[in-house]
Amino acid sequence: MAWLIMPTIGSCISTPTLPPGLTAVPIEIKEPVGVGSKARNKGDDVRVIQEALNRVTVEGEPGGPMPFLKVDGVCGPKTNAAISRFQQVQLKIFDGLVEPKRKTIIRLNEIIKPVAQVDVDAKISVVLPIAAAALQAAIANVEAAISGNPSALAALATDRLNRHFRIDTLPAEQASLARVDMFRSYLRWQTVVTNPESFGEKVFDQFDFDGSDPLIALTTGDGFFHPLETKDGARVDRMHLGLGFMSPSVTPEFAAYVMLHEVTHFVNRSDRVDIEDHGRGWFDDPFIKPLPAAKRLTNADSYATFALECRQGNPSRPPFVKSSPGGLGGRR
Repeated sequence: MAWLIMPTIGSCISTPTLPPGLTAVPIEIKEPVGVGSKARNKGDDVRVIQEALNRVTVEGEPGGPMPFLKVDGVCGPKTNAAISRFQQVQLKIFDGLVEPKRKTIIRLNEIIKPVAQVDVDAKISVVLPIAAAALQAAIANVEAAISGNPSALAALATDRLNRHFRIDTLPAEQASLARVDMFRSYLRWQTVVTNPESFGEKVFDQFDFDGSDPLIALTTGDGFFHPLETKDGARVDRMHLGLGFMSPSVTPEFAAYVMLHEVTHFVNRSDRVDIEDHGRGWFDDPFIKPLPAAKRLTNADSYATFALECRQGNPSRPPFVKSSPGGLGGRR
C-alpha cells in the first residue's frame, strides 16, 4: 500500500513512505548557508533553509522557488540561486548568504507562520460545496447520456464524455458499461465528499492536515476501504492536506479540483478498479490527448476535469489545470 502524493504542480507520485516534514518555526541555523568565505553549508542548516524557502512559495510570497527545492542538505546551484532570488525580491540585498539572526533569516521567519486548524476547516468549508457541485453536475450529465432521451443536456453530456473519455471509440456494449460504472463511481465519490455521516464520519474528520508539509495533498489508493489502518503513523482512511492546500495561490476552485482528483484515488471506481495517473491536464492537453479510452477511464484527472466542465458549463480549460506526464514524470 503506497501513498499517492500530489504536489502543487505535477502528477501524483507513488511513494512507500511519507516525505520528511519541515522544521518548526522559528527558522534557525547554527552557521551561515550560501556562497562566499563565510558559508559553512552544514547539511542540517542547508535543509532548514531549503525547507524555509519552499515555504515562501507555499505562503504565496514573491521570491520563493518554483519548482520547489529538493531538501537534501546540499547547497548546490539551485539552492544558491533560490537564496539570491529571495534576497533580491524581499530584501534588495545580493550577498547570497543566510547568516544566523541576520536580515535574511529574520525575513524568512516573518513570512513563515503556523496554520491554525480553524483556518483549515474554514477553507474546507468553502471548497467542499464547489467539489460537491461539480460531482452533482457530472452525475446529471452521465445520467442524461445513459437515458437515451433526446434533450439538450443529453447531447452536451455525450459530447463531454467523448471529449474527456473518448467513449465514442469504444464498442457499443463497452461504452454502455463504461457510462454505467461512471455514474455509480461519481455517486460514490459524491457520497464520500458530501455525506460522510452515512459512513459514520464527520465532515472534517475525513481530512488530516499536516502543517509541516510544504507542497502536497495525498491519499492512499483505496484507502477509504481500510478503516483505522495506519502507515508511517498516518491514517490511510483519511485525505491528507499539506500546506500547499492553504497557499493563497490555491484558490477554492483549484483546491476543489485537487479534491476531485484525490477522491478518485481514495475511493477508486465502483467496480474497485484502481484509478491511476496516466497523464494530467485538460482533455486536449499534450499528456491527455494521446490516451485511449481504456487509459482515460482509469485516469484521475479525466474524472476531475469532466466534473469541472460539467459544473462550469463550457469546455474551456481553467487556468489552474496544468498539463504534465503521469507517474514519476509529472514531478516538478
